[in-house]
Amino acid sequence: MALSERLKQPTAKESEYRPKTEFDGRSGYIQTGPLETAPKSHTEILELFGYSPDEVRIVGAPRVSKWQTYDERWLSSFRFNLEPVHDSRVDDLLMIIKRHRAHKPVGVGTSVFNFQAGDLQLGKVDAGGSEGIVERYLQSVVRAKDEFRRLRKHRNVGTINLMFPGDCLEGNQSQNGRNFWRTDLTITEQVRVFRRLLMHTVSEFAPLTDELLVRVVGGNHDEVQRFQATKPGDNHATEAAVAVSDAIAMNSDAYGHVKVEIPSEDKSHMTVTAGDTIFTIVHGHQWRRNGAMQWWQGHTFNGGNPGAAHILAHGHWHAWEVETTGNRTRICGATFEGASEWFEENTGGTARKGGLVYTTLAGEVSDLSLV
Repeated sequence: MALSERLKQPTAKESEYRPKTEFDGRSGYIQTGPLETAPKSHTEILELFGYSPDEVRIVGAPRVSKWQTYDERWLSSFRFNLEPVHDSRVDDLLMIIKRHRAHKPVGVGTSVFNFQAGDLQLGKVDAGGSEGIVERYLQSVVRAKDEFRRLRKHRNVGTINLMFPGDCLEGNQSQNGRNFWRTDLTITEQVRVFRRLLMHTVSEFAPLTDELLVRVVGGNHDEVQRFQATKPGDNHATEAAVAVSDAIAMNSDAYGHVKVEIPSEDKSHMTVTAGDTIFTIVHGHQWRRNGAMQWWQGHTFNGGNPGAAHILAHGHWHAWEVETTGNRTRICGATFEGASEWFEENTGGTARKGGLVYTTLAGEVSDLSLV
């Protein structure tokens, strides 16, 4: 055997640094090849890889790999993260905003039309995943508009009250994060989808009324974090509502009659009026099953704002139901998620899906249906 064969060693085949880029319209990266000097600007590196700085931008600090060559030169490779330019908290809504012209008055009515839509749990992978949730929600909005038009012929309906009582996202905080592996969207994607659905809903209902109220509260799935307590208002759902509120302020001609509201930062519920009816809007994770009335009674006995409410509108329990006592009405909304292993495990059944619509006048509820 030749000496060269005896000295042969299992040398690793090293991967060379080569320029590479990927971008799917939502996220991506640029991986440069070996460079002796860093790129002078983000614009330079974007244009070098064929991107328009007006459409794509570099975010965050690059990941840098540095090494010395055999001839003692130092080379570096850079990995830049990409995102669309028009994907900020407000910018992604501007095209929707600009399409709408000045609002034309349609007349004031005494009754209020309510659309209660919670527990979307965007990102949940079960039974059709997020695509199925979005499709069900959009269909619900269409049916809600049809119901509004039908009721307006028979009732003096004016104000429209849109309520989103929490769990708008699946999130990654429920069950200490153990639910996160059963999601098909990242947290930022879940927030983005809800934000755009919320803006879509506002745009669909805004031309139909002279007063559009949009109320959003956070649920346990919407929480930003639990490992360190912050504030009850620290949740993704209400932040999406803030983004929509900021966006519609840019077109007051079309959206000057729209009012977006969320609870104070130290509360997870709010008590608000719509017409001559008072609502307390809350998610429902604040009590154990069948404990809603006791929660309401506690706040009433201790002089809390929910004591003034005619209606307690909430979600969390995935099956829509109505409970009345005296002049008080509790309305639990349905869900939009494809399936709930938790609900089936705890009840043996499956929940009907959709939003609730109903009219209110002087604290009384009429025309309740699932859409």
